[in-house]
Amino acid sequence: MNSRFLKFICLIVLLSISLSGCSNSLKDKNNSLKKELADIKGINSGLERTIEDLKNELEEEKHKNSTIKLASVKNKNNIYTIYTANIDTYKKEEASLVYIPGSMDLQQKITVIADVLSEGYFDNLPIKVEKIQEVNDKKIAVINLEESTENQGVKDDVKLKGKTWAVHYLQGSAGGSMTSTALIETLLQREHNGEWIDGVRFLYNNAPCDDHFQHAAALMQVNYRN
Repeated sequence: MNSRFLKFICLIVLLSISLSGCSNSLKDKNNSLKKELADIKGINSGLERTIEDLKNELEEEKHKNSTIKLASVKNKNNIYTIYTANIDTYKKEEASLVYIPGSMDLQQKITVIADVLSEGYFDNLPIKVEKIQEVNDKKIAVINLEESTENQGVKDDVKLKGKTWAVHYLQGSAGGSMTSTALIETLLQREHNGEWIDGVRFLYNNAPCDDHFQHAAALMQVNYRN
């Protein structure tokens, strides 16, 4: 057999063995990396669950501490109730309590309550206390429901962005009723024994209530405490 041909055959065999070894080595490394990745994912998943558990525990602790602090308040007239509405009956339901110092004036207290209601239940949509006016010897709070800054001046509801009063909280009989109950009952504080307003009137974007309130008719009139 030709010596050159034999050398060529030997070279092919050596290359084949070498490539086979490299291939096995790469497979081993690949399998090793896959295992490490799986281990890392498992560790991260465990950490995510741990973080979530810690968050839940922290929220529970905050609520517990808040309840204890409110229970220790001597003057119960400094505690106010935030109301939402039952999804079936639309009747008011207590959602949370808030402490407001007695040193604040009436408009400041109503502003605090409006801000808590906005942040907790209406996606931070502005609920502004414009003024408290005297009407027939009764104190009436004028409350302005504003759309977010990015929606100011937008007249077409279709062009509104994000969460809005018009689309998300004043549309539909259920949504309009629940929004009305939460706003009216929280701002009137009927069970509160201290000084408070006698009634509440609503505006929408600084103007009298319009067609946006057809499903929230209660917001189109002055609502009185008694």
